[in-house]
Amino acid sequence: MEGTTCTAEEYISFKSSKGASMVCLSRGESIGLALVAESALISLLAVTGVFCLIIRNAFRNKCLFKRPADIYMISLFMFDFIMAVGHVLDLRWVQEGKIQVEGYCTAQGIIQQIGETGSALSTLAIAIFSVVAVLWGKLSRNFLAAYLVVSFTWIFVALLVGIGYSQRGPDSYETPDGYWCWIGASHPVDKYLGEYVWMWVAMFVSFLAYTPLFFWARGNLSIDPAHWWKIHLHKNISEKHSFDPDGRKRRAMGLIAYPLVFALIILPFSVVRWTSNFGTGKNKLTVLTFATQFLYSLSGTFNVLLFIFTRTGLLIPHGTRARVRRAFFHSSDGSTSVGDIEVAEARWAFEELPGRTLSIQRNMAAGPPVPLKGLPNFDDRSSYRGSVHKVPVPSA
Repeated sequence: MEGTTCTAEEYISFKSSKGASMVCLSRGESIGLALVAESALISLLAVTGVFCLIIRNAFRNKCLFKRPADIYMISLFMFDFIMAVGHVLDLRWVQEGKIQVEGYCTAQGIIQQIGETGSALSTLAIAIFSVVAVLWGKLSRNFLAAYLVVSFTWIFVALLVGIGYSQRGPDSYETPDGYWCWIGASHPVDKYLGEYVWMWVAMFVSFLAYTPLFFWARGNLSIDPAHWWKIHLHKNISEKHSFDPDGRKRRAMGLIAYPLVFALIILPFSVVRWTSNFGTGKNKLTVLTFATQFLYSLSGTFNVLLFIFTRTGLLIPHGTRARVRRAFFHSSDGSTSVGDIEVAEARWAFEELPGRTLSIQRNMAAGPPVPLKGLPNFDDRSSYRGSVHKVPVPSA
């Protein structure tokens, strides 16, 4: 029966229902679905590993969230975990060689809808947060806003899935949809409003948010601090606008990388799903469907990699910064300079204090000025703005 493992009765049911109640997988389709499940398993293990590290450091630091951005990231990882679980469940369909309506199918559809919709909404929240926090300096320290946005996301997703399932019924809402279980073909509106609309909105906003942040990081765009609606464009990149002493611009580009990667993954996935009529049309685009789904199932892995390389605050144990300070303070001969400690402390404090003037930023980037030899009892590093006390220098 065309290379499937279905019985004659099951194959007849597959053809008569046009895949609505049962799908018989060919050998090639089973291999493709197995690869999708493996990519989801990689994401599942990656996200689980990050959660273990975060929990370990939370116990050590006695603090889980250091910044509002951490709340958004934890929410995104939780949805990534759920989404990965949904496609790991494909392993049963690979083993049996068929997909059919049952409780297992319903569970997979619900899990996937929660994970994929929540991941899209979390990415959307991160994109908006990045623009508002970086360009206008708002919400960067507002924990209440972060808790409200994340809570609204989870409540909205729960209501969206719960209401749809209760109104449509368990036997017709989550059914075989191509090569896995999802919202059935008889509910096209739910397909769009239940997931794809939020994916496309997140993709569009991600590209939209990346554009001004890219030019801002390059120094081509600046915001008037007194009037938030005044945006200035700079044709030529000057030192004033490209200066980044505290790494704020670099961290901003790291944060916006999450929505950008999501958009790059969703774009081919959406095109293939749309062209193949969500895997139920005559032209299923089997190879492209599995290729884009394989990539999409790795989104959790991509987020973990971005998190490790750009957002390590949740992974750094408490006291690491202090140890780095002490190592930085000691000179090559093992001695410690009080003046260097004062200057270094000012630099560390600067990273946590937004809103400094450009002149102070330049002074800190240039380092302490060279001591004036004409003043034997005075070290001119005390005039450095980050210093607190004058440091006496022994007379020759």
